[in-house]
Amino acid sequence: MTKKYDVCVIGLGPVGAVSGLCFAKQGLRVIGVDIDQRRVDALNNGGAPFIEPGIEECSKSAREDGTFRATLAMEEAVQNAPVIMIAVGTPTPQNVPDLTQLDKVCAQIGIAISNKTTPTVIAVRSTVPPGTIRQRLTPIIEAVSGKRAGMDFHMVSNPEFLREGSAIHDFFHTSRVIVGADSDAAAECIESLYAGVEADEMLRVSIESAEFAKYVDNSWHALKVSFSNEIGRICQAAGGKIEETTRIFLADKRLNISECYLKPGFAFGGSCLPKDVRGLAYLAATKGVDTPVIDAILPSNEAHIALGVEAIREYYPTCVGLLGVAFKEHVDDLRESPSLIIANELIKCGIGVKACDPCYPPGQTLILPRSGKALELMSPEALETSCDVLVLMHRLPSHHTLAAQFSKTGRPVVDLTTLPKMPAPFKQAALQAG
Repeated sequence: MTKKYDVCVIGLGPVGAVSGLCFAKQGLRVIGVDIDQRRVDALNNGGAPFIEPGIEECSKSAREDGTFRATLAMEEAVQNAPVIMIAVGTPTPQNVPDLTQLDKVCAQIGIAISNKTTPTVIAVRSTVPPGTIRQRLTPIIEAVSGKRAGMDFHMVSNPEFLREGSAIHDFFHTSRVIVGADSDAAAECIESLYAGVEADEMLRVSIESAEFAKYVDNSWHALKVSFSNEIGRICQAAGGKIEETTRIFLADKRLNISECYLKPGFAFGGSCLPKDVRGLAYLAATKGVDTPVIDAILPSNEAHIALGVEAIREYYPTCVGLLGVAFKEHVDDLRESPSLIIANELIKCGIGVKACDPCYPPGQTLILPRSGKALELMSPEALETSCDVLVLMHRLPSHHTLAAQFSKTGRPVVDLTTLPKMPAPFKQAALQAG
């Protein structure tokens, strides 16, 4: 049987309708499916079921060209398209994503593909928690269809980044198209749908990473809005000019508006960040301004340090060696250094702690600020022989070389220059605290 359509889009809300019409604008043959007769009729008549700049023009053009059709008949649509794109809603009415529409659609897709003899690529455009496609949706389709994922059908995550009010422009002019697939062939199939799109990058990633992308983006945008509004409130209360403050902040493209500080690793310290966050929080308090986002920054940093401590304790060490004591590499500044905080916490637990740092000579003793306990500094060679767990605190080639030698003896190395894995005790404590 020759294919009648190139793509079947299920769900004709703002995401599905825009995506389907934009695929059609590129010359692809698209069939859209929805349970709402009004949406189907509007699109088949060359109109739109909602207001979005440019959508009526796209709909009218697609109707004239015969590249887009809407229907209520899902089974027929799925059977006549090699690519299925799901764009149904996943609301959070009780603070938990409601995936019931997605479940129903996948069950219907399973029925529709049960008699197909050619593989189908099923792409989820809806926003879902990581793991949903592999752990929830794929088993539904397999159970209903009697077919196997990776052989008879392929699963893909293809998140959208369409802003209402500029969705059509965003579709054709985007920073990236993200495709998470269970096979290269499936990924290439979805990527081919975006041949007419101007994208800075085409990113092929794991299914779970693709699923996570929309949550990360929108939470970051929400954080930026809340942070900006808190700064505005403080500025206003202090008699400042928010326009000037904003202009100063945005003028720095090297640090403020850049990828700097946005790569997960370990906690911050030093003379500036902790001090100035406290200063800003104090200013807000004196002016009677509520700033929950800013107030949460230091507790979040402390929680991250606690995670590092638990990652070390998981090995039940008797003596821990810290590679680096300053708050970051290439300096000797100890102010609010995460290394010293970790040393304090380990000593409290009865664990011996020793350290080395190229900015400090072996034999020197540091007095830990929170407890007054002494921390002995050693040479890297002496540290290696005296400890049973080594902890990387700085990104220095010499430290990584030492850690590699250390691990060859079968002793564990905890790398806190990257995001430490959350151990079970920390997870339980976090749940209890929550």
